[in-house]
Amino acid sequence: MLKLRCFLHSAILVLVLLVSTNSFAVEKEYMLKAGFLYNFARFSQWQNPLDENTNFTLCSPDKNFVDIADTALNNRTVKGLPLVNKYITLDASSIKQCNMIFITSDTFEDWIKTELLIHKNILVVGENDEFIESSGHIRFFLSSGKIRFEIAPQNLKSDGITMSSKVLRLARVVGG
Repeated sequence: MLKLRCFLHSAILVLVLLVSTNSFAVEKEYMLKAGFLYNFARFSQWQNPLDENTNFTLCSPDKNFVDIADTALNNRTVKGLPLVNKYITLDASSIKQCNMIFITSDTFEDWIKTELLIHKNILVVGENDEFIESSGHIRFFLSSGKIRFEIAPQNLKSDGITMSSKVLRLARVVGG
């Protein structure tokens, strides 16, 4: 009985450590992606000026990402506007409030349902394999354990956004 109890305690300890390690890895990955998103915003040009806005709004339907981005991007500005992270639902009225949207793997299926929505003048970034083909602009992917990104300049252009050549040189450029 003592061996069984010791085994159960060890198994629970291992399980707790695995869950907390995985949670830390996701948090670290989201912090890095938030930094990338911030720089994408800094090096993009919108066809319709952002001057009329009071904030630069980074939106996501993933509450966990928004919470992490709040920490990572605290007190940042984009084009002279304070950066605000916002949790949204993927509907027309929520999307219109955004300058940039980040679609996580957990929210990709919901994004597919909104594909027919117009996202003119909104930078759309995701992390699923089919994201660019689903009218996305930039997609994160892992290569050799590092976060990389690909950009579809034609998708950006059709939605009124231009990306700096500095960022394009770092990206894998793909067609939409």
